[in-house]
Amino acid sequence: MNIIGKPKNILFVSIVSTFLVGSVLLSFLSKSGNKEHSGKKQIVDSFVSVSFVVAGDAMAHYPQITSAYDASKKDYNFYPVFQYISPVIKQFDYSIVNYETTAGGKPYTGYPQFSAPDTLAYVLKDAGFKFFVNANNHSVDRGLKGINNTIDVFDKYQIPHAGTYKDEETRNNVCPSIQNIKGLKVAILNYTYGTNGLIIPEPTVIDTIDTVQIKKDLKKALDSLPDVVLVCMHWGLEYQREPNKEQKDLAKLLFENGADVIVGSHPHVIQPIEMVSFDYNNRPKTGLVIWSLGNFVSNQRKQYTNGGILVNFTIEKNLFKNTIKIKDIGYIPFWVYKASSPENYYVLPVYKFENNDSVFKLNNIDELAFNTFIKDTRAHLKRDTLNIKEYFPSN
Repeated sequence: MNIIGKPKNILFVSIVSTFLVGSVLLSFLSKSGNKEHSGKKQIVDSFVSVSFVVAGDAMAHYPQITSAYDASKKDYNFYPVFQYISPVIKQFDYSIVNYETTAGGKPYTGYPQFSAPDTLAYVLKDAGFKFFVNANNHSVDRGLKGINNTIDVFDKYQIPHAGTYKDEETRNNVCPSIQNIKGLKVAILNYTYGTNGLIIPEPTVIDTIDTVQIKKDLKKALDSLPDVVLVCMHWGLEYQREPNKEQKDLAKLLFENGADVIVGSHPHVIQPIEMVSFDYNNRPKTGLVIWSLGNFVSNQRKQYTNGGILVNFTIEKNLFKNTIKIKDIGYIPFWVYKASSPENYYVLPVYKFENNDSVFKLNNIDELAFNTFIKDTRAHLKRDTLNIKEYFPSN
């Protein structure tokens, strides 16, 4: 009975299996035929989207340092300075600030040769900044020791950085700085117009604006196949609210050699934001240039210098087409409030404090300065600079 029954079972299973396979195959062919017949590609683009925010000059004038001193702990407390702006910074995926001082050790000093407590760098990181640029006109304020100690502090607190290096070999290994952010590969470069006439001590390297070297660096950056090349420039003329010809010429050179985004600092006042069109490898391209962000924090109190802007933008990468798009550009104005009794500094986002006096009761002089800053900033940035357009001069 078993010998006779076994072939019947095998035959039955074989018939059922054939039927099932055939049904699946017919269903697949039917669906494929429908797709082919429709003539439409059933492909959905996939995107990587990263939001950025950038800030200008983080300075440490001597009154800022003394106001941060906590006698009970015999240490410096900079946390209150950034408590109101920190939540804004942390809303974005990646953030960059210009660290315009040194960690040169005691005695701590402000202008004209800066040296701030190490804790300032840590607190800026804690406030949300994920990358520091350090090539600026105050990089050499404390000489060889100041340069090396500042780099050591960045490394101690695990702060990625660019612009200053202990020697040429280190620069060759880490420049450009490559940051991988949520699947977006970003190459970051940083240059300064100079170092206030101070000689850069050997063997350290400060990235200064040298067009031959910049072209080499951009080529090296592009050879690493980044999605975005971002260049931070310490340039322009102090207290000038419009970019000068030198800035425009440099921006043209940067864009035509591979830069996608240019972030400017040094003038200590806000300059415009623009999207510009240019030719790159004989193809049209669009780039973002932020001519100057103004001060992030300082003791400067004159009109236009007592505040600045954060600029936010999003880089969107199309994974299927391997293209990027710069979008959602905005600016966030803030004012630096210098309080008395006790003396301290607070970076105040305008949108949080413009119509809110529940935290600070400003006196008449401060209220006028705050409102003047708001009016100046909005009027200065109310222009068609966010349209994609050609900006470079003909000559």
